[in-house]
This record gives sequence, C-alpha cells and structure tokens, in this order.
Amino acid sequence: MQNVHLKMVIPPGPWTRAMVDGTVTVPGVSWECIADIGHTPDRFTATKHSDVGENGVRRLALDVEKGAAPLAIPVFFGREHMQLNIIVRDDSPLSDPRELAGKRVGTRHSMVAGTMVGVTLMLEQAFDVPLADIEWHSGEPEGLVHNPMGLTIKRGPRAVGENLERLLRREVDAVIVTAGPRYWSMFGGHNLDQVLAGRSDMRSLMSEPEMIAATYKRTGLYPITDLGVVSADLPGLHPELAPRLVEAFSEANDLASRYRSNQEESLAQREIELLGEDPHRYGLGDNARRNVAALLDLLARLGVLDRAIEPEELFVPSTLGTI
Repeated sequence: MQNVHLKMVIPPGPWTRAMVDGTVTVPGVSWECIADIGHTPDRFTATKHSDVGENGVRRLALDVEKGAAPLAIPVFFGREHMQLNIIVRDDSPLSDPRELAGKRVGTRHSMVAGTMVGVTLMLEQAFDVPLADIEWHSGEPEGLVHNPMGLTIKRGPRAVGENLERLLRREVDAVIVTAGPRYWSMFGGHNLDQVLAGRSDMRSLMSEPEMIAATYKRTGLYPITDLGVVSADLPGLHPELAPRLVEAFSEANDLASRYRSNQEESLAQREIELLGEDPHRYGLGDNARRNVAALLDLLARLGVLDRAIEPEELFVPSTLGTI
C-alpha cells in the first residue's frame, strides 16, 4: 500500500491529537485531519465528504438495514456514562434515577438522538425504569416515527435554556442534557459545566463518581452511541487499510496522556481506578460488543429499526479481530 492520502474528520480530544500532529503514522499512508468540530452532528455531516470520520450507531444501523455495506471501525472516540446527564432542581426530592418513574422529563433532543438513546438505555437496563412510565417532553417529538413501546411523548422546547426554565417552573421534574465524553461524563466539566454555569438552583440527579462507577461494575454498561467510520469505497480500494487505521487510532489513544493537562490526566487515571479497568480500549471486545448490542436492541424496540441487528453487521469485517 503506497501513496494513499486520506481526509479525516475526527473529534478534538487528547486521544486523537497524535493523529493530528503526525506522531502516529502508517507506512504508505498520509492524511489531513479536520479536528476542530466540537459538535458531534456537525462531524457526522462533515464525514460525508471524507475518507475517515464518525457516525452514529443509529444512522449506521439504518443504512445496514437498507442494504448498505458495513462501514464502521471499532474505534469509540467518546463513550459517555449517561448518568450526570439527568438534571433536577437543587431542592428536588429526587435522589435516584429509579424515582423518575411516573415523572415528567424534558429534553431538547429527539427521543432517538444519541444522548437520549444512551440515557434511556441506562434508565431501563441499569435502573429498571420502565420507559413508558415516564412522561417525555421532547423538543423533537416527531423524531420517533413509530412508537411500539407506547411512550408518552409531548412537545417541549428545542433549546437547553428553555428546558431548564421549565424545570425551575416545575413544569417538568428533570431535564436530560448532553454532558461530555469519557472521564468528563463521570466527574463533570466539558458541556455540563456550560449547562450548569452559575446555576446553584440545579444539580445532576446522580453526581457521585463512586456511584457512577458502581453502576458500571454492576452492569458493564457504558453506552457507545458513535463509531469511527470509513468511506464506502475505501475497503474495496485498500482492503488492508481499515484494520491499520484501528491500530493507528489505538496508538493515538495510548498516547493521550501526553496531551492532557495535569488535571485531565488525574481525572482519566481516577476513572480507570474507580472502574477497575480502562474502558476506552478500541476493538469489539466483549464489553464493547455488549454495549453496542444493547443500544441496537433498544433502537429496535423503540421502532427505529425494522429488525434486530447484530453489532458485527455494522463493522468492516477485516476490523473485527483487531486489537
């Protein structure tokens, strides 16, 4: 393989920096990286015009269902614990996700957005909350075209701020927001700090890192909603390239500590210590497969997919044995 040049769209983060600055290389392959798009859906859009990028599990599954070739690679740029995401009033009597049954929960998202599917997966499978027992207020209620689970979905605001104001007016009991990837989703920071900046009247329903870690140890759940992808023609033109890209991204991931601040590195190591393992290794190992399978199963039961899809159906076959 010689003189292959790739255009990549990858998320900004310490775990991709070694790909951007040239520390990680692949013989015979060069690339240019777009690594300054912080908004995940914008990266999905930019990926359409690139050789390597990122896409959501839901979108990939829908494409496979329509007969498209599998384009995912087992690279998980930013898993999210999906527990800090539930915001309640500071004076709320709620103290446990199980108590959301029978309550009103708002979000700017569609019910099928990555954040919402990740959070509802955790509510249902980690905390035994029947999703149909919650009154959902969604900024995009039309996003769930079919509703075989019989969820109650009402229209809510499409902006985070308006949803938070409804929370303060007690029109909803909780609001679901996007938090941040990896260790930020355990300790806060990133998007969550922006949402709660100066808001002493609100808090995350579940905010103790030790409790979040206990959920992971009990269930193994750490949702994977987005996957690395390659363009449709790349596996055919360069059959050996996809697994080598997984190896390259894995090498960059291993070098992430070089690019973290001291505070970030402390958080990253503390997450591993609390979880008892590093959950951010790439490759479709047992835990990663279980999390992708759980998400696909929920998407099918929500009526997003017409059939059950196995995780392996999403991935370029040559990458399934990598790492």
